[in-house]
Amino acid sequence: MNLSLRQLKVFIGVAQASSFTKTAQRLHLSQAALSAIIRELETQLHCRLLDRTTRSVALTEAGRMFLPTATHIVATIENAALELRKIGREEQRLLRVGVMPHIAVSLMPTVLNRFASLYPLVRVEVIDSTPVELLRMVEDGALDAAFGPFFRKESGVDRVPIFPTRLMLAVGMQENDWPDFSTESATWSALQGVPLICFSDDTPIQRLVEENLSIAAVTTGKRTPVGHLETAIAMAEAGFGVAVVPSISAAACQRFRIRLYPIIPAIELPFYCITRAGRGNNETLDHLSAVFEQVAQDYSSKAGVVKKGRGRAAAG
Repeated sequence: MNLSLRQLKVFIGVAQASSFTKTAQRLHLSQAALSAIIRELETQLHCRLLDRTTRSVALTEAGRMFLPTATHIVATIENAALELRKIGREEQRLLRVGVMPHIAVSLMPTVLNRFASLYPLVRVEVIDSTPVELLRMVEDGALDAAFGPFFRKESGVDRVPIFPTRLMLAVGMQENDWPDFSTESATWSALQGVPLICFSDDTPIQRLVEENLSIAAVTTGKRTPVGHLETAIAMAEAGFGVAVVPSISAAACQRFRIRLYPIIPAIELPFYCITRAGRGNNETLDHLSAVFEQVAQDYSSKAGVVKKGRGRAAAG
């Protein structure tokens, strides 16, 4: 037996109107189609539900018994559908997104303020954690999405690039004996003998740094390892060396006395929005992604205004 909601609605309509013609008109069906639906329902139930004459339609004894059940089933399904649509609308008004801590501190206040001015009915909850933990939370459904440099494609998540970021040199403003970095001279070769603040070897950025230093046959000076981007920026400000950071960190650099110089040649890294695979479209999330992209691009563009010499800073 494979009863359908359509069959039940047609049966209820005919029973209430006592007319095939009126029911067909109300349901926008031809009389032939409506009759075929009733015959199919009766065939599946192995009994007649309606007595038809040329002048009238009446319920059989089986039809009178079945009508309350059919009415209850249709009402239950329609009420459940209304509740699910309501839940869906509420979910559209709440977004749970994840970012790394330095993004949460530097970019998200601006993103949330701008988003709230455009979509005041949507509430956004922000979780800050490591990329590994954010990926797990997206896979588990605890987060609607996460934004970050998720460079490696993982099964179980959909990954959409939302804007490019590029590698920059973060240099403190104190006097030192290093090269006078500028948009013309911030090359990998210029890092020969320069102290370097570096991340762990398993991070995507550090792997790129090592690869390009090797290609340029460059040996840096003393290395200071750190675990977090803001730590690297703070160490650069204090003069322990230069740090290679993504241009999106321009927002975080505003709180430090730091100059940012684009590395030549440019090395771009996509910044992604990840969601659980098969989750489907979420228009509200698309709006948030667009605002995030605009804010990030606003800050990143500031990272390209450094002029030659030490008197002009991109951030700070």
